[in-house]
Amino acid sequence: MNYLDFIGQTLDGKYLMTRELGRGGMGTVYLATHLGTERPVAVKIIAPQFMQRAEFVERFRREARAAGRLRHPNVVDVTDFGFADSKDGQVAYLVMEYLDGCTLGEILDEEKNLPVAWTLDILEQVCSAVQEAHEQGIIHRDLKPDNIWLEPNQRGGYTVKVLDFGIAKLEENEAVDGNNGSAAHHPKPTYFQSSRKTFSGAHDGTFAGEGSSTLISEASTIVQTADHGTSASDGAAVQPEPVQLEKETAIYDAAEVSIANQDTIGTRMLSDGIAIDPDRTGHQTAGKSLLDSHATASLTRVGAVLGTPLYMSPEQCRGEHLDQRSDIYSLGVIAYQMLSGGTPFSGDFKDVMESHKTVEPPPLAAKKVRRKMKRAIHSALSKDAEHRPLTAAAFASELRSRSEGIWGLLRRALVIYSEHLPKFVLLTAFFELPVIVLTLMQIAMSFLKVGHLVSETTGQIAVGISVFLLTLATAFCVTLIIGAIVWIVTQYLAVPLRPVRLRPALTEVRRKWKIIGGSGAISAVAPFIGAIVGSIAGFVIFGAVAKLISVTSGIDMKAPIVGAVGAAIFGIAAFFYIHVRFMLVGPVVMMENGRMRDAFRRSNALAGRAFLTALSASLIMFLIPMVLAGSLSFFVNIAAKVYDPEPQKPAEIVKQQDGTTASAEPVDSNVEVDKPGGIRFSLGGRTVVNGASDEMDMQTMIRRSILESLIQIIWLPLQILVLSFSAIIVALLYLKTRLAGGESMNDLLERFEDDEKPRRKWQERVRQRLIQSGRIPSKP
Repeated sequence: MNYLDFIGQTLDGKYLMTRELGRGGMGTVYLATHLGTERPVAVKIIAPQFMQRAEFVERFRREARAAGRLRHPNVVDVTDFGFADSKDGQVAYLVMEYLDGCTLGEILDEEKNLPVAWTLDILEQVCSAVQEAHEQGIIHRDLKPDNIWLEPNQRGGYTVKVLDFGIAKLEENEAVDGNNGSAAHHPKPTYFQSSRKTFSGAHDGTFAGEGSSTLISEASTIVQTADHGTSASDGAAVQPEPVQLEKETAIYDAAEVSIANQDTIGTRMLSDGIAIDPDRTGHQTAGKSLLDSHATASLTRVGAVLGTPLYMSPEQCRGEHLDQRSDIYSLGVIAYQMLSGGTPFSGDFKDVMESHKTVEPPPLAAKKVRRKMKRAIHSALSKDAEHRPLTAAAFASELRSRSEGIWGLLRRALVIYSEHLPKFVLLTAFFELPVIVLTLMQIAMSFLKVGHLVSETTGQIAVGISVFLLTLATAFCVTLIIGAIVWIVTQYLAVPLRPVRLRPALTEVRRKWKIIGGSGAISAVAPFIGAIVGSIAGFVIFGAVAKLISVTSGIDMKAPIVGAVGAAIFGIAAFFYIHVRFMLVGPVVMMENGRMRDAFRRSNALAGRAFLTALSASLIMFLIPMVLAGSLSFFVNIAAKVYDPEPQKPAEIVKQQDGTTASAEPVDSNVEVDKPGGIRFSLGGRTVVNGASDEMDMQTMIRRSILESLIQIIWLPLQILVLSFSAIIVALLYLKTRLAGGESMNDLLERFEDDEKPRRKWQERVRQRLIQSGRIPSKP
């Protein structure tokens, strides 16, 4: 193929060509300078030979349209498209932003596999771009590492750009009659003679190079069309004739190659070692596998070829109708390669394409990759498109969710907590005010009771009521705290650049406090009811089994004890099972509009997506306060003994046998007192009488009340810290389970778009401009 050399020339009077960046099957890419702005740009010029072919010009125009329709930070920006005159005739050109950096394919050639964090960052950006394309009705069809560009962002990371929408399919052009093309002409095979000349058709022996052998480089692409043979020129570039409408792709045996209608042209990869009999016996041998090529860029050498075998979906290999899930399969292959260092299938192109269609991919072998993340990748590689994630965004969400377990969730919770600690503490303290007041009332009532300022009966009733009210208030306030903090955490993650404000969260809680409180009360009581039922069931089952074994074997299994053990096991299991299933009711009520019954169903479904992680979070949220409360009680009591030792006990009066009295050593204060006459018992022939029992009992009760009150007062700020942190865990668990189901954050984002009205003037101007550009829909 004869390429024009534009270096040093000015294209269309606007672009000064500086140097060549690369060549492809359709043309050459140059680094150029836009004369008007002196901005460096990349200019892709279609080869003159293709200008004579209307379908290639249209293909090039479609590349410009496909890329131009995509305004996304992860899609290469196309700035111009046009036609210009040259000494060899008119050429078409496409102007794109010039990118520094390298392709993902170049990185994988050296690094083989990448860490999970880097893999997720790259894939999330790629999926964001692909999602935008799908929403615009564009299917990429050739996603692979060499079409993923990594550009340094000057912040220590990389901005990912998805390249080459030249073979993308615009859905608006896909209205094809189902019977159209079904009677396509049988393709004429392409085969090679021993001299390695390229012939097309059974009789039309056209060959390239004027008698010289045609160089077929490793992983060159051979295509066949419905009516015409395939001719090759220098550099193994292949020029196919017009293609038929998309309907089927026939993958032929031996020397016959793929055809496709419209865009779905199969890809055939050859290496220097391939030999095909000129008599079409169909015998061939492959010298190298597809992965042996330096980079996957060589696998699609011709513009009309759609797809690269290593990354093509099963339906793409079969030439079937494609939708966005074909791109998701390619994304799954890329994710597989990034983590394991190799694609699921390798070898000769025919073996690879057959494997895509019929062979299950081998298990992903990668260290430090969670099994759930591996399963998410394998779901994208499903042969049945129905079993793949529905969207690219859903695939990215599931990967992110499955990439971390409970420890990753706790790390994120600590990061968020430390970054906004004052606001979380202030918000929790505000909702804890009723609990603080009731706690102080309970302490005061305990001192009134000890000081005999109220009667014993009245004091006990008052303390009981205060404990009951404190329990209800704590449960109610905890649900409100969780709801408010879920709102803040979700806003922080959905719109990280927006300042975290408490007022919108408080407003939403005030609007929904009844349903939040009601659902919180049910979700708090339900685990205890479940524990009671489970304990009864466990006692009956274990006790009955033990009794049966005792009767049949004659060995006493102590059925009551075994039943008690079963009751404890079943009771604890039932408690945590129900708690886990309903622990997301608060977040669901807060973030999603629905009835209370729907909230419980939704919580049950979400928790089921990551039950083990939710169970671990539940255990941790119970364990943290238990450990802190136990430690607090231990240290307070130790400090009390160190700094306030027990007072010297008064001498005891001992009545001798002869009736005289004498002093004795103080008795142990732990000995039970027989009120009101003190301790009376015989010890070594002596009767010991504690003459100061009432006074000592009063001192002990006062001392105990002081210690208990001190523990409660110190526990209040600790409780605020623990509750706010636990609420963050619940919020992150809610978001994790949403992502695990491939759910988008867009609906949550819309909540925050409406929570700050009236808007600032600049915010409203930005919103109106986005509406005018079509980036977001207008709302009535």
